Amino acid sequence: MLYTLSLFLAIFGYLLATVLITTTVSPKSEQHSADPVRAFRFAFWVAALAAAAHILYVTGVSQFNGVINFSLSSMTALVSAMLVSIFLLGCLAMPIGRLGILVFPLAFASLIFSRFWPSEADYLHQYGGAFTAHILIALLAYSLLAIATIQALLYVYQERQIKNHTTPAMLAALPPLQTMEILLFRLVGAGFILLTLTLLSGAVFSQQIFGKPFEFKHHTVLAILGWLVFAVLLFKRHQHGLRGSRAVIWTVIGFLLIQLGYFGTKIVSESLNNL
Repeated sequence: MLYTLSLFLAIFGYLLATVLITTTVSPKSEQHSADPVRAFRFAFWVAALAAAAHILYVTGVSQFNGVINFSLSSMTALVSAMLVSIFLLGCLAMPIGRLGILVFPLAFASLIFSRFWPSEADYLHQYGGAFTAHILIALLAYSLLAIATIQALLYVYQERQIKNHTTPAMLAALPPLQTMEILLFRLVGAGFILLTLTLLSGAVFSQQIFGKPFEFKHHTVLAILGWLVFAVLLFKRHQHGLRGSRAVIWTVIGFLLIQLGYFGTKIVSESLNNL
């Protein structure tokens, strides 16, 4: 009962936060400069309360006696909780608050998916705390790269609006284009470091469990390809000053490969099991 209540509180909170964020980028908000500021602050705290309820829900569906449930519905709820938590913390240090207009609906959708997707519990008791730490690092990497991808999509929107000489309210609510680009590469860089740690620790566990550093299954191959894409992106940025839409394309491709690496293969496997 408690976990069900927390689920619905989180869903309602994310919906309300989305509405409040939307009001900060509406044309009417430009006429009352103080209103968007108050609305955004209120949206932040509503989302923070929703995230707390979300985390409470996750403790009920995603772990048992300290062991993580690796089913698709459980991991979807866990990843989205980490995504929102990292995003809210990032809002305290970076001007990324308006990304909530995409982050909060994604969290809402993930909770709906988690509630209704028919997954059986999948606990891996035998691997212990070190393996759990490896998974958590992987989820942190995924969350940062997801936020970077959202940032990249808004960057493209902002760049196109500027080129077309249009000034919608959403454009005025975003940071300058150069700041958006700097934030994008900071997020990608942090996510890449964590993704590298994920692959290295995964290789260690694979050596211990299977006797070789990599099991070339779908999720492993796609994760390595995603890592290579981000590695090339950061190299091109450092050596050749890659920027703009081309950087966005690399970011989106890298994230899609990682997305398919776990969630894509998991959806297929659980769908086949439910047939």
